[in-house]
Amino acid sequence: MSELNQIIQKFSNQKILVIGDIMLDEYIYGDVSRINPEAPVPILNVTKTEQRLGGAANVANNIVSLGGQCTLIGQVGDDEEKEELIKELEKKAIKYFLISTDNYKTIKKTRVVSENQQFIRIDKETRHEINQEHIDGIIEHIKENGYKAILIPDYNKGMVTKELMDRLKILNVKIISDPKPYNIELFKDTFLISPNLKEGKEVTNEEVPERIGRRITETLNTNLILTCGKEGAYLFEKDINEHTYLPTKAKEIFDVSGAGDTFISTIALAVTTGASLYDSVILGNYAAGIVVGKFGTSTITCKELSDSFSKKTKVKTQEELQAIIENLKENDKKIVFTNGCFDILHVGHTKLIKKAKSFGDTLILGLNTDYSIKLVKGENRPINSQEERAEVLAAIEDIDYIVFFGEETPCNLIKALKPDIHVKGGDYDPEKIPEAEIIKEYGGEIKIVDLFKDKSTTHLIEKIKNGSEDPSF
Repeated sequence: MSELNQIIQKFSNQKILVIGDIMLDEYIYGDVSRINPEAPVPILNVTKTEQRLGGAANVANNIVSLGGQCTLIGQVGDDEEKEELIKELEKKAIKYFLISTDNYKTIKKTRVVSENQQFIRIDKETRHEINQEHIDGIIEHIKENGYKAILIPDYNKGMVTKELMDRLKILNVKIISDPKPYNIELFKDTFLISPNLKEGKEVTNEEVPERIGRRITETLNTNLILTCGKEGAYLFEKDINEHTYLPTKAKEIFDVSGAGDTFISTIALAVTTGASLYDSVILGNYAAGIVVGKFGTSTITCKELSDSFSKKTKVKTQEELQAIIENLKENDKKIVFTNGCFDILHVGHTKLIKKAKSFGDTLILGLNTDYSIKLVKGENRPINSQEERAEVLAAIEDIDYIVFFGEETPCNLIKALKPDIHVKGGDYDPEKIPEAEIIKEYGGEIKIVDLFKDKSTTHLIEKIKNGSEDPSF
């Protein structure tokens, strides 16, 4: 993950222009304890009102929160909401270039919330297209400033027009957008677009993500990220005939408000550092995975994004674990180690893991690589790849760290890590296992845990092949 952290460290030098529909998000919080006697609706006793930046303003806020330099261009009305919006922009130190017209109302979305549950949203908005004079001013502003990218979050409220897009495309600046289906043709020949799956289906009349992505990429001559909510995202690069699937990084989805803004903002920052689209989407997934765990339109910081990598995976290299163990032992923590193939996880495995963890403070699991399993079990194994096995095991709370080893036994790994306790499952004689001499040399301890009868991956595979007579299987 060091490469990703290096990309994040470059965010502060990136200068991005955001052009789009600006919104003010208002949250009215309160308590509901009774029903209105005048009508069957709840009565909210207001406890707090909060203003947040929404729409294109939230995208700009995400860029600044991640350390980037950003200027925001969008429409506002000559109204009270405009003044509230400017206060929020200045509070966040976001530069702005606002187009103010009498016949336009600043977009405001009011959400009424009780016990962190939104139960109504009230929208105040008008749709109004910018004119030639406004476009001239935007182009002149861009020419006078050295933006590395133009990010266009389009909500189809009138800020994005065909003439504006035609003139932006000839400026030789990367254009990245999150377009609505109504306007998607306007983004032909731009660098990158990122519609969601629902929008992709609407545009192409296709159902399968792979077909949607390839069709849009070829038709619009652009790179494409097709976002699929909790299912992750698909990356289609226009010069490569293959696509890449990247799963979501969200652990718990609390509120999706603004998650798309965080996603595309992070990608724009990463792309301007020179990062590949693949790495940029990985960062975007991590960022969105953090923000959906917050309430309302929220942002994240570089620290939160960087910290998510260290929390992301339990899989470590031997060298990383040696440093971790040294620190743990300095704090008088007892290190427990166990190992195995864990090809098809079953109850025998989970019982072993739980028992092993009970012997100490930190449990390290040595996991056979695919190569080493073939050495031990034969060419038809493993059933599941080492990456898949590691991902399943990482979900088990009792396991603190996972490390791969590519030999028939974990002897060399144990010699390097020197765990306090080595746990074996089965009916081994502790003195006769291959690791015994090594463990004895540095003063470690071996513990044998009885396994459940007939609970092994090999036995499960045989039952599947032969047909199980056990209805519970």
